[in-house]
Amino acid sequence: MIFQLCYTSTATGEMQRQDLLDLLSVSRRNNEQLGITGLLLFSSDRFIQLLEGDEADVRKLYEQIRQDTRHRDVTLVYEGHVSERDCPDWSMGFQALPESEWLEFPSADGSEQGLRPMVEAMGRAKAIIRSVRERGLDPAREL
Repeated sequence: MIFQLCYTSTATGEMQRQDLLDLLSVSRRNNEQLGITGLLLFSSDRFIQLLEGDEADVRKLYEQIRQDTRHRDVTLVYEGHVSERDCPDWSMGFQALPESEWLEFPSADGSEQGLRPMVEAMGRAKAIIRSVRERGLDPAREL
């Protein structure tokens, strides 16, 4: 069984194109070594990331991500085992999303944007990740 973990977070500063390229380069190299695949979505200052692979490796990586000072309000959206990977060929797929496609998720303390039930957030997070996966990455939306 493959373990999946999805979280959201908010950038602590403005993420420039080069910042994102550097982040993706390191993430892809590290994930490939660990056998972790996934998808990173970014819009304005918000991230949503899906990680999948061996449970111990994914959890260890998530703990490292939580300590990264480039973002705050790291909020676990869902975790669990699945029979197959959603992103088998992406060491770290990336898609920038326009504001109109971004979904509101509750912050870590439940404030900021109003609290939506976690079940609703989980369903929407899975839906947007699957939608991007099914459509494929849009080269016109590169950094």
